[in-house]
Order: sequence, then C-alpha cells, then structure tokens
Amino acid sequence: MEQPTNYKNKIDFSLSNNTSLIQPTQSIVKSKYKKSKCPECNKRRKPLDESHQICHVCYNVKVAYKYGSSGNRIIDDFIRYTQINLVNKRGKMEYVPYEQFINIKFIAEGGFSKIYKATWIDGPVNTYNNKEGFRFKNYTVVLKKINDSKNITSKELNELKVFYDIYKKSYGIFIGRYFGVTQDPNSQDIMIIMPYYDSGDLIHYMTKDFFNISWYTKLSKLKDIAYGLKQMHKLKIIHRDFHSGNIFFNDQSNYFIIEDTIIGDLGISKSATESTDDNENYGIIPYMAPEIFQGQKYTKASDIYSFGMIMWEIMTGRRPFWDRNHDTYLIIDICDGLRPPIVTNAPDGYIELMKECWHSDPEKRPVAADLHEKIRNMHLNETENFQKNNPTGIIESLDIGPATTNNPGAIYKSRPLSSMINSAMSLRSSRSQSISLEKLKRKFEDNLIENNDEGMKLVNLID
Repeated sequence: MEQPTNYKNKIDFSLSNNTSLIQPTQSIVKSKYKKSKCPECNKRRKPLDESHQICHVCYNVKVAYKYGSSGNRIIDDFIRYTQINLVNKRGKMEYVPYEQFINIKFIAEGGFSKIYKATWIDGPVNTYNNKEGFRFKNYTVVLKKINDSKNITSKELNELKVFYDIYKKSYGIFIGRYFGVTQDPNSQDIMIIMPYYDSGDLIHYMTKDFFNISWYTKLSKLKDIAYGLKQMHKLKIIHRDFHSGNIFFNDQSNYFIIEDTIIGDLGISKSATESTDDNENYGIIPYMAPEIFQGQKYTKASDIYSFGMIMWEIMTGRRPFWDRNHDTYLIIDICDGLRPPIVTNAPDGYIELMKECWHSDPEKRPVAADLHEKIRNMHLNETENFQKNNPTGIIESLDIGPATTNNPGAIYKSRPLSSMINSAMSLRSSRSQSISLEKLKRKFEDNLIENNDEGMKLVNLID
C-alpha cells in the first residue's frame, strides 16, 4: 500500500490547481505551550497540551489517520494537508473505512453522484475537545458516491477543495461541511462524508406544507441563503450549480450543524479568478443564466440569476418552467427573454428584486451583498408586520402552490448540456437569419408596391 507524503511537506490544493504541488513549509497550527522535543518526529515543537507529549502537528496527523491510510496518495495528501495547515478545526477531514458505516440506505441520485443515508459507528471527532478518541458515536451522515471516481485525480476532489478554501478563509456559516471520505468496497468509487440534514432540500421543504409557511419564515430562510452566497462571492468562489436541490434545511441543530439553512453540493464550484480547461457546461436549464447559453463564462452574476429563480420558487411553491420540456426550445426562449410568470404573492419589493436578479444583462443584476441587505430589510419589515398581527398573506390560487402534475420532460438534475446548447444556439441563429430575411423581403415588397402606386398615379395624371 502506497504511503502518503511526509507531513512536513505542504501540498498546494488551491482551486487553480488540478495536481498536487509539494513544497516545504512551516505548519501554521499554533500552541500556547513551550517547545520540547517531540518523541514522534524528533523536532522541537510546542506540545498539543499538558496531557499530550507529542507536538500539535503529529497529533493532528495521528487523529487524521486513526483508521490508517486510504491507499490513495491524492486523498491521503489532501487529508493530511487539511489536518496540518488548517487553523479552523471544523474544516479538518479524515479517511474512514467503509466498515464504519451501517444502516446504509439509498435516498437520491444526482447528475454526478448517488446519495446514501448511513450511521457512522465511531462518528466524527469533537473538534473542541482535545481528548483523544472523543467522538460522537452512531452519528447519522450522508455518503455521496461520486460516479466513476475509482481512479480519482486531484481535480475530482474539487468539492472538498472548495470547502477547504472556504474554511481556510472564514468560518463557513451557512455553507455545508464535510467530514472526509470513504470508499465503496465494490466499485472503489470515492464517497464524500457529510452531515445529514433532517428537513431535506428546499424543494421538499417548500412543497411539504407550502400554504402554512409564513413569509416571515420564507424571508428568514432566503436571508440565510443570500448570506451564504455573499460569503462564497466574497471569497471569489462561484457556485455554478445553484438551485433548490442544493439548499438544505435542518430543524434539529446539533454540534456539527448550528445553522438551519445550508448551501451544499460544491462539486463544480470554481474560483472567480480561475480559468478552466473544461468546456462542458453542466446544470439545470431553468436555473442557468442566458449568457451561459450564449458562450460566456460563469460569473458571480450567473449565481445571482439562479438566486432569482430560487426566489420565484419560494414565492410560488413550484420549480421554474415545471410545465415545459427542458430542451433546445426552452434554451432559445430563455435567451430571448422568457422568464417564469409573475404572481402577486409576495411582500413589497420582493418581485422587483427577483426581476433584477434574472435581468438579461449580467451587469444590471445586484451583487450578493446588496441582495442580502435588501432581503434582510424585507425580513425586518415582515417581523414588524408579524408583531402587529398583520403578516403578508399567502394567496391561494391555481397559479400558486406545488404542481399536481408531473412533466417527464422537465429534468431537475444537473447534466452535461454543451451539445444541447450548441444545437439551440445554431437553431436560434438560423431563426434570426430567417426573420431578418423575411423582414427584408417584406420591406422590398412594400417598396415595390409603393413604387407601383406612384407609377399608377403618374399614368393617371398623364391620361
């Protein structure tokens, strides 16, 4: 079994790199105790605390490899790096053998993965207690199995890299956390370990009891989503696959989940400053900004467009374009300005802000910080309305509430779309040329008729 890189080396897992670059460095983890010789590495370093003779660096590595090596150098290097170099303990990860999980149950399938609910026997480490082995036993988690990830590369660890980058620079409030990885013993595919959110995603949360969810609660949730997006954009991270299936709610807070609203699935997120060599476009058509279909790169404004669709979903209880096939024709219509129908079921300013978010011009969309501030103010106003016993009502009509019919052509699962987009843009271009030719033909015919009329008038005058 291949051994991981020595922990004294730093691995550059920045978002702009797809391979690990090993360079000597000093660990940034600090201890308040005086330096002494560590029996593990023979280096003069500060011990973790009075109860541990080994240094803080060796202790971090020891915790990370409680179960031993994964056998995959890329995974081991990354886990080791998070343990040694990440100050924020909530972001540290570990490799966990598959045998540690019981009661494994399939619950969903995404565009690039399968999702399972499971019980982790030992459970995750209590990062606020340095006592060795202090874990939360029989902890419920989600195992996200990445399709065809047996021979994983550093690039395919992107979801964990984005999470690491967020926690390296901030506390990561309202951003879903990760515990580490395991491996399916049959397929050898990598499985990412995450907390289980008991209220599910936004889709199920909204449709379960839509007419009894007040605008006070809706705006509270939306405010938290906007704050999480603001955090990501502040760190120059673009989600790129922002939709209601990637937003989770949790009603029962615990040690690892202190927020009740979480933005998850950072699988195809990227740094805003990163150039990508992947020309494939992935996503769900109704949530994708029109400029993406027209060949432009993802930007923060693309996420804002998706946020506008989430606002519409919260307002109506339906997914955008639920009654349309998600095909080339929908792509063309979106590029031509089609948006979901407006219903007057929202507090003051809500609809105007939503329409700003899905503006065709990315430059005219609000930035995440302004978006959060405006929704926060709406929530404050609704709080006052609630206290005055005059909350914004939920209108009951045929245009509002969960859709009762299922359209098999509406695909709400991220998938590769480049081929469909190319076909749509080609058809749109052909249509545009045909319309231009038709207009030119009509103009020519109008001029011809006008000239003929003048000719007839001239003949009449001569007669």
